[in-house]
Amino acid sequence: MVTINDNMILIRGLDVTARLAETVAELSDRAAGGVLLETLTGRYVLDSDARMAWLLIDGRRSLGQLLDGVAETSGLPLEQIRQSTYQLCERLLELGLVEVATAADVDAITSR
Repeated sequence: MVTINDNMILIRGLDVTARLAETVAELSDRAAGGVLLETLTGRYVLDSDARMAWLLIDGRRSLGQLLDGVAETSGLPLEQIRQSTYQLCERLLELGLVEVATAADVDAITSR
């Protein structure tokens, strides 16, 4: 198991397809503003709170920067969202929906 920290950079899995609102509404009662993540092996629904974090996972931002973005977008204090955002990122890692970005990943993404 990977230990999450503020300096870690996450990148979305290459086999993950994201779909917004309408498809999600059919699968979850907490879907308003959510996102559906699909892989070859399953479907995962993120609610609107988790969607904020998902949209910030881009292989460029550290987890600390992601936390700042979620806090700013939600209007909540950083310490109030830290634990739940860490838990979300840990779960996304466990499910293989995101990966820890390597130095080569970050270089490739930031050189675009």
